Amino acid sequence: MVIEAASSLVRRDRTLWYLLFICLVIYIFSAKGYVAVPDTDYSIETAEAIVERGQLDIPYGEGETLKAPDGRSYSKFGIGLPLYFVPIVVAGNGLSRMTGLPAQEMIGFLVSFANIPFAILALFFFAKLLRLFGIAEVQAGLLLVGLGLGTLTWPYAVFDFSEAMQMGLLMLAVYGVTRRSNPAIVAAGAAFAWLVLVKLIYVVFLPAFAIYLLTRPEELRHRLRILALFTFPLIVACGFLSWLNVVRFGSAFESGYGSEARQFIPSQMWTTVPKFLGSLETGIFVYCPILILGVLGWWEFFKRRRAEAALCLAFIIGNFIWATSWWAWGEGWTWWGPRLLVPTIPLWFLPCAFLFQGARSRRRLVLFALVTLIAIITQIPGVLVKDQEIETIKFGMLTAAEQKAAPSDYVMAYILLEHKLVLRNEVYRISEFGIPGNRELNLTGYRTFQGLNLWTELGARQLNKPALRWLPVLGLLAVLCLAIPVGKAAKADLAQN
Repeated sequence: MVIEAASSLVRRDRTLWYLLFICLVIYIFSAKGYVAVPDTDYSIETAEAIVERGQLDIPYGEGETLKAPDGRSYSKFGIGLPLYFVPIVVAGNGLSRMTGLPAQEMIGFLVSFANIPFAILALFFFAKLLRLFGIAEVQAGLLLVGLGLGTLTWPYAVFDFSEAMQMGLLMLAVYGVTRRSNPAIVAAGAAFAWLVLVKLIYVVFLPAFAIYLLTRPEELRHRLRILALFTFPLIVACGFLSWLNVVRFGSAFESGYGSEARQFIPSQMWTTVPKFLGSLETGIFVYCPILILGVLGWWEFFKRRRAEAALCLAFIIGNFIWATSWWAWGEGWTWWGPRLLVPTIPLWFLPCAFLFQGARSRRRLVLFALVTLIAIITQIPGVLVKDQEIETIKFGMLTAAEQKAAPSDYVMAYILLEHKLVLRNEVYRISEFGIPGNRELNLTGYRTFQGLNLWTELGARQLNKPALRWLPVLGLLAVLCLAIPVGKAAKADLAQN
């Protein structure tokens, strides 16, 4: 029996790694190969300033930097991201010298892959949480794939906004406090500290973490020690931020956002909450329909793991409140779906594990697998079509009357993807979008709109190497090879139960 249990554990570990490698391969071949988000440029510039001059000041950018009393400008974005970019800048400069290609293009190429490790980190600790909660292997595997490829985790893993980084750090922090061993608590505290360095607003999650750690059924002295272990990295991070703010702006309480840091408008939530839930532009359940299963599992989650359910719900609600009350909640041009909710998506999905925990029948598992497959398909347009192309068409090429007749971003992505696959050009007629008329929209002048939004496609055009377009086929073959042992393991698990 011991040998059988050990064999089962080894198989579970192997299956987990196979699934993570499948997601990793898909992410790598889905990356863009360039910096798509203007905000990211300011973090890259800060990293370059650190590497080249040992300074943090960068050229002024309206709305993106804040001027210090000495006249120098600093990026308003958290210091955690530029620090992460420092080795990427060094590597990009090295590649530039080796290849003779422009340094900025090399750095941008590497940055387009920068979120992938954190997306994998989020999936890994999501799977570890499922194991900690006693979820069966087959169900845990489906949940892992559903999260990694059937939600906005996939598009944002290959997007250079920092949401996937925030997701990975948050999941490590949640797993660490749930696991409760000393190394896990220290890792959780370090992850939370880094999360605050990336985005200061996350400091509001500290009370939820503290309440969870202090209300465990253990001796008070042990609970206080655990809380101290968790908060120590955060204290160090906040001390570093305060010092940095004094050096840059002369005040420990000036983060770089200026008056914008106070522009939360709770009164607008009457409008924004419905849009964040069900709008075709920003609805979480539109862009991630599989999360509906998570909602249905909350009752079972609370029944079985009340404290952990309360912790996760606190984070979801906190994130939802600040996202829906933020003055710039609906900024477009480089957003796909409800970007501000992306870091907590694993917590929205987690209760689904309890919905299916007792479902060992093949029929229900097949149904769950089918739902997961449909969820994956819904993410493909968001991965393969650049959302800025949609916004350029809508707000840069259509008249006011035509804009009113235009479909939502979600629907438009499907239309653009079909056109790219069938006609393989960037000349559209407005009638393709259901808009009356036959006027042509020519987007051939936009370098990153051409073809599918993948680094292999961009590289094939830039380097005049058409064979690069076929590289994703190798990725597909790798995924199929990895899927075979996963399928065998799932079959064996079902046979045992």
